[in-house]
Amino acid sequence: MLTPMDIQEKEFGRSFRGYDENEVNVFLNEIMKAYVEVIDENERLKAELAREKATNDEFRRIEQSVRETLIVAQRTAEEVTSNAKNNAGQMLEMAAKECQNLRKEATLQAKAQMDEAVDKVHVIVAEYERLVREKHQFLRRMKGNVQAELILIDEAIAEMPDMIEEKKTPQEPPQEQPKVPAQEPIQEPIKEEPQKKEEQQETKAEGQEGEAG
Repeated sequence: MLTPMDIQEKEFGRSFRGYDENEVNVFLNEIMKAYVEVIDENERLKAELAREKATNDEFRRIEQSVRETLIVAQRTAEEVTSNAKNNAGQMLEMAAKECQNLRKEATLQAKAQMDEAVDKVHVIVAEYERLVREKHQFLRRMKGNVQAELILIDEAIAEMPDMIEEKKTPQEPPQEQPKVPAQEPIQEPIKEEPQKKEEQQETKAEGQEGEAG
């Protein structure tokens, strides 16, 4: 490759009718300067081209990285979406099963409570019936005891001395007096406890209801 130094050091042979040496040297100097400028411009363009190429390569690398990043992001988004759908389906299925289990458990608990309540009601009713039977038996015994006591009292009154004397003494003919309705002898009431008296009244009421029936 021709360099500016080659142009500057170029020597021409002399001839009798050759060119003017000074003019040739001036022209060579101009050519050398122009050639130097061309070479400098060429180097500058080469450097600029290299920079542009490096910039272009960097842009291409960035573009490739962006593309790869977008691909990875798209895949990640698809995986996240798919996982979210799967998780949502699993969560819904689990929630449905949990609700079903809770419903079954609540139904079983309610049935157990109802059965327990029914059993308690049966026990209470049976106890009430037992108490009613015992009450009726007690009232019947009390009634028999009271009647027996009344019979004993009547017998004791009949055997009292004044009653015997009245039977032995001859009775004078009665004088005519206005007829008065005969009154039944008043018997002294037997003092009873409030509870027994109330039970006798209940027994009497039940006896009346039975006769009415």
